[in-house]
Amino acid sequence: MTHLVLIDALNLIRRLYAVQERPYLPLPEQVTDGTRQQIISNTQNMLLQALQRLRSELAPSHALLVFDGRDSQWRQQRCPAYKANRKPMPTILAEALPVLEQAAQQQGFRCFVDNTLEADDVIASIASKLSQHQQQVTIVSTDKGFLPLLSQGINIFDPFARQQLDVAYVEHKFGVAPAQLVRLWSLTGDSTNNIPGVNGVGPKTALELMALGDTLTEALAHPDCPKKIRDKIISHKDAIINYMQVLSLQTTLELGLNLQELRLPEQEK
Repeated sequence: MTHLVLIDALNLIRRLYAVQERPYLPLPEQVTDGTRQQIISNTQNMLLQALQRLRSELAPSHALLVFDGRDSQWRQQRCPAYKANRKPMPTILAEALPVLEQAAQQQGFRCFVDNTLEADDVIASIASKLSQHQQQVTIVSTDKGFLPLLSQGINIFDPFARQQLDVAYVEHKFGVAPAQLVRLWSLTGDSTNNIPGVNGVGPKTALELMALGDTLTEALAHPDCPKKIRDKIISHKDAIINYMQVLSLQTTLELGLNLQELRLPEQEK
């Protein structure tokens, strides 16, 4: 049976790189050329070790590292605050990405980037398509934005905690099912993506509201919905809809990828 592992490449690489860069903060740009090369070399070694560990632990038949496109802006156009709080990629790492991609591909891991697309949407589209065909898919990432896909039977693996994230994990951590996460974050805000949410609506209020109906429309129509909350949500209706669209992953992109091209080579015994 096919088991495709989709790796959120920069989510993995940036954390591996940060371990190497940390001793030289706060001025990594002042490191010598020799030290710069050592940081890159160490990051490459850690990446290859991480990829081999994923092969061993997840036993995939196919794999793909997906990188973010630099020119994807549709979310920022809908919500200018989106990811505005993110630090830019360190210069050393940005310059090293082609080397890291090449090293991964030499180990049999195909890499993909489309400069007009976010990696999250690429991964979600591939995962959804294969899941609909009853194929096993595992997304490797610590990005909570993938958690709503658990409702489609897609697996998610945290490579640093070495943990499979499941529906029970989501319900314990957030108090809702995976399919309700986008609605929750649209109300409470999502600091990871710099989405403000509705001022004055925290997790407790949002969960109480969401318990009143399967949709916000149903919840607002419920007789137990407090008038103050109803008025607040109605006055922010357009913003909430916009946040939900921004936080929802695209799952129908046509990418032209051939599954056979993603098959991992047999490992030498």
